[in-house]
Amino acid sequence: MKRFSFVLAFVLLALFLNAQTLTNSPAAGVQAGRGLFLKNCAHCHGADAHGDEGPDLHKLDWTDEQITTRIRNGKKGQMTAFAGKLSADQINEIEDYLRTLK
Repeated sequence: MKRFSFVLAFVLLALFLNAQTLTNSPAAGVQAGRGLFLKNCAHCHGADAHGDEGPDLHKLDWTDEQITTRIRNGKKGQMTAFAGKLSADQINEIEDYLRTLK
């Protein structure tokens, strides 16, 4: 019985660690960023990010800092600032998603 409990505990620990790895992986950040983009940005940039009222976001040649700053501060008369609505981690996840757009 002790051996079974040990094996069960080991298996559960392995599953937990695997789940932690998956949720902390870059792919998880990209997926989270896509969800945030669809909720907060798609109404202007389009669900596919090819632009609508806002510009096409594919193949951005901006630095990470430029993207983060624009999302955080917006652009007067053109883009809403999201600093009060999104956390720094959420803004980084959107940035990660934008980097995947080709």
